Amino acid sequence: MPQISRSLAIRYSAACVAVIGFSLFGLLPYVAQAAVSSRPNILFIFSDDHAQHAISAYGSTVNQTPHLDRLGAAGTIFDNSFVTNSICTPSRATLLTGQYSHLNGVPVFNEFDGSRDTVAKRLQAAGYHTGMVGKWHLGSTPTGFDRWIILPGQGAYWNPQFQTPAGTLTLTGHTTALTGQLGIEFMKTRPSDQPFFLMLHHKAPHRNWDPDDRNRERFAELHFAEPETLWDDYATRPAALPENQQTIAHDLTRRDLKLPPPDGLSAKEQNQWL
Repeated sequence: MPQISRSLAIRYSAACVAVIGFSLFGLLPYVAQAAVSSRPNILFIFSDDHAQHAISAYGSTVNQTPHLDRLGAAGTIFDNSFVTNSICTPSRATLLTGQYSHLNGVPVFNEFDGSRDTVAKRLQAAGYHTGMVGKWHLGSTPTGFDRWIILPGQGAYWNPQFQTPAGTLTLTGHTTALTGQLGIEFMKTRPSDQPFFLMLHHKAPHRNWDPDDRNRERFAELHFAEPETLWDDYATRPAALPENQQTIAHDLTRRDLKLPPPDGLSAKEQNQWL
């Protein structure tokens, strides 16, 4: 793999859980300067619905993420950076454009206008070999990228189809591993006389949660402490009641529950089954 001469550690949020992100347009002031100095390769790794508290560099006491921690120790950790839009598709549009959703035309799950100015187009114009690998989820065909291979829509966790300029490609395996392999292939085969900019977008850990077999039992013996607010009683809090409507019965699927609850349980007992 080519040497990455600058590393960024990022905490971000996408879709339904708290994530943190920052606009890649923050790199643009350095593009002109890079033309006359050593131009760094840029690898932007993006995961979906990846909570800050799942990364040990941010203080997680459950997950241990030594590789991410190493990147943070050697680079920069952002402790006061906040998402501009917490929904999946709009958050991706803000990353590309550096604009708020009401300006970039993607306030909800609508199609991104590929004619808009993006960080990929700016870097491409500055001589970078640009690539997009993984979850795109913007409805339109990627623009500003010399090479791209993307999941259609949400994509599948196993044996996924990828869309390319040449058509559809079906690969065997788990999407996380395949996305990483495709990213490595991009870096190995890029032109040697150009710096590269690669957006490597993972589908994981977006629900439904379906890990690779090698990771499926990783936390089987680990005890997860219950949060202090788990059994909060909202009955006497009318103002908070509408916000408490995301219940197991309404929002979680059988697949989310991992093991189906036994027959004959009351609604309260089904909640406790988790």
